[in-house]
Amino acid sequence: MARLPLIDSNDPNADPRAVEVLTTVARQRSRTVDPNVYRAMANHPEALNALVQFGTTVYFQNSMTPTQRELAYLTASVTNDCHY
Repeated sequence: MARLPLIDSNDPNADPRAVEVLTTVARQRSRTVDPNVYRAMANHPEALNALVQFGTTVYFQNSMTPTQRELAYLTASVTNDCHY
């Protein structure tokens, strides 16, 4: 169970700033469901926006090819003993 409420971008009572960021991310990333980390961060729309900007820079605006990015993800998962 989440300790923070997960904001639904379809909720009419949700903060409009949070809905705007969630909607933009969903449209840019071709997602129909927001990841829960974004939905939790939407409780603080400014922090969510900063997280999205950081993630966009780190994951998409770099010199790595998609294959190199995937290799980095897998290497980090193995190194940290993550099982997904």
